Amino acid sequence: MKIAAKQGKGKKIHIHIDGEYLLTVDEDFWFSSGFISGDEIDDGDLAAFKEAAGSRLAFNSAMFSLDLRDHSERELRNKLLRKFDEASVNSAIEKLIDLGLVNDRRYAEMLVRELYERKKYGKNRVRSELYKRGIDSVIINEVIEEYENEFETDNVKTIVDIIRKKYYNKLVDEKSRQKVVAALVRLGYSFSDIRQAMSDFSSDEFYEEY
Repeated sequence: MKIAAKQGKGKKIHIHIDGEYLLTVDEDFWFSSGFISGDEIDDGDLAAFKEAAGSRLAFNSAMFSLDLRDHSERELRNKLLRKFDEASVNSAIEKLIDLGLVNDRRYAEMLVRELYERKKYGKNRVRSELYKRGIDSVIINEVIEEYENEFETDNVKTIVDIIRKKYYNKLVDEKSRQKVVAALVRLGYSFSDIRQAMSDFSSDEFYEEY
């Protein structure tokens, strides 16, 4: 069999075997492969070439995704498996972890801070969001505990602030109060903290003005 390379758009190189299109790689991969266009290639070398090319393509795709936003290992793996075989994905993920580009603990720490501070989620919702992204439960528990200890989170105070900013004019009757409670539960706060916050807010001077 003969392997041939044909220049594509930009840095793309289209690989052909005996005149039939096989796959597309980038210039760096092709020029480091050890082959030149017109070389003979046997079945074993071709299989190794395809495996290395698949890993490179999966790695490049992963890098594109990571340029857009950080990902957990499971998020990235699931995304890559839609386009690449498992062996290529495993190789790419392993390299990304070795390079420190995929790190579930770092990702969890970043996400916990964002969910607590920007989205004002409670612990239950934060835990659920991390779990959905494939973070190990041990990491979830450690990162949440570390955050709450460092910043001395006060759920009741946070809920009171949320009510003051979003719901102060919606607590007009029992039905409305129940809707507010449901919204706060969806944010991840416990019923006990919500009840305490509602009680604190009801006696707040700010609330009494309305």
